[in-house]
Amino acid sequence: MIRRFLFFFALLSLFACHTAEVSDTTPGTPIIEDLRQEFAPDKRVARWFVQDAMEHGQLVLRGETNVPEAKGILLSQLEAKGIPFLDSIEVLPSSNLEGKLYGLVNVSVANIRSEDKHWGEMASQVLLGTPLKIMKKVREGWYYVQSPDGYLGYLDQGALILLDETAFQTWQQSPKVIYWKDFGFSTLLPNPNSQRISDLVIGALMRKGVSDGTHTEIIYPDGRTAFVPTQDVKTMPEWLDQASTEPDDIIATAKKFVGRPYLWGGTSGKGMDCSGFTKTVFYLHGMILQRDASQQVHTGIEIPTDSTLVGLQKGDFLFFGRITAEQKEKITHVGIYIGDGLFIHSGDDNPGIRIQSLKPGTPNFAPHRLASLLRARRMWSEPGKHKVELIKDSQFYSSSVLD
Repeated sequence: MIRRFLFFFALLSLFACHTAEVSDTTPGTPIIEDLRQEFAPDKRVARWFVQDAMEHGQLVLRGETNVPEAKGILLSQLEAKGIPFLDSIEVLPSSNLEGKLYGLVNVSVANIRSEDKHWGEMASQVLLGTPLKIMKKVREGWYYVQSPDGYLGYLDQGALILLDETAFQTWQQSPKVIYWKDFGFSTLLPNPNSQRISDLVIGALMRKGVSDGTHTEIIYPDGRTAFVPTQDVKTMPEWLDQASTEPDDIIATAKKFVGRPYLWGGTSGKGMDCSGFTKTVFYLHGMILQRDASQQVHTGIEIPTDSTLVGLQKGDFLFFGRITAEQKEKITHVGIYIGDGLFIHSGDDNPGIRIQSLKPGTPNFAPHRLASLLRARRMWSEPGKHKVELIKDSQFYSSSVLD
């Protein structure tokens, strides 16, 4: 019995020593957390996955980040404190990409997911021809990518084409067209009865080939060629030069989507969630907004408002949510004000995108929306400022407007 007790005591002692050796808290932990809060408070747009542990008396850093500045500060602070460490933090893009740091969406609508699996939550979507930054190859068939709005997520290999710097610049500098019809198909020959190549939705980008006036040849990122009616496309310069930021024009575009279904994570004509709808409308007007409502609420110019709707103008964004004791404010929904108490939005309680009223006693009055109205922002008045980025200024699209 005594021998068993001594053996059990020895095991406990070893376990205690091991636990102390790999404690959850190390001299680097508070620094890592401070840097996360400063440089990567929103994991949707910044990657700061850094872990630390004491191993054999030395601090070991592991993980990855796409914020090299934060890593540099971490190492500098550890050195200044005289803390010995082993650095195994990878700065993205990963070396496993072998120089193919860029991607192009190669299907009409690609689904960006929050996990590297087809059954993972759909977090966002990107359209045909959208340029991407490739962060890393996660596993066979999946990549971690960043879209022009800064959103990070996982995309399957069948939805994109990988490019090195030279090939990407060739694409960027090639004349392109944007598909301007709600829905349609490209065909093998300049004949609507010819074999279909793929479906298309408004906003898709493709290289421009030859045109006979009636039909225009388009070239996909993977080199496939097809034809679409010339009236269904615009050249990029034509699109961006004519892109209006006037509220009436923005509202006219928004109304074209009435009746489209609500789709969590959707940002295309096939289905949209609330912020996917507002983001898509502004994209068609040459502007890039951040992906989610909780991000868009920090975009543009704040417009003080309340249940009287005083101070609002057409085209303003309305943000809805709740205020709780635990969380002062939580934005859960967004729509576009179209005047006279009316707003247009995509809600999961709607039969698709629809127009509703915030005025009691009027048709289509939505009392729960009026009760949850928290903020208003104006995105259209100063495009290019206040986190409303112009496509022609975006590093993702640079040099891509040449005709």
